[in-house]
Amino acid sequence: MGLLGDSKVKALLTGFLLSLVLLVGIGALGLLAALSALGNPAYANTPLLWAFLHSAAPYIVAFLLDGLVAGLLFVGLVVAAARNVSMPRNDRLAGIVRRAERLHPQASSLGLSERVEPTTEDRMDELKERYVAGEIDESEFERRMKRLVDEDVSDEQVRQERRRTEHEYEY
Repeated sequence: MGLLGDSKVKALLTGFLLSLVLLVGIGALGLLAALSALGNPAYANTPLLWAFLHSAAPYIVAFLLDGLVAGLLFVGLVVAAARNVSMPRNDRLAGIVRRAERLHPQASSLGLSERVEPTTEDRMDELKERYVAGEIDESEFERRMKRLVDEDVSDEQVRQERRRTEHEYEY
């Protein structure tokens, strides 16, 4: 499923685009209202800037409010897209993301470090590719593969222990 397959991303994108169209419309109407002050006899004895501001004041307020809505929709769109985007799995990228999450704890709510951390299957596939390409010999391949399998088993044991501990604390 692509990024636009998510209904939340679609709704945020639609709202953002509509708010941008509304911003352009409000701006155009505000400009017309300000220019109409030039021919309005009620503003004949008032300063030109005051006449423009008085005529366009409701449009300025509407423009600012819609700009705020557009900004919030944009932030929501970026966050939703970041949560749903397909990211490459890479140890180096995972390290960078973990450092960013340590520096900015709010960023950890996105869960990016878990999404970019290569799985055991990813590591095994990379190891197989290196073996087939002749970068490592058979004994090195088997040694590294065994280490990956052992790490996967120990990681699964840690996860099971954590789940069991969390379950005990619930009661």
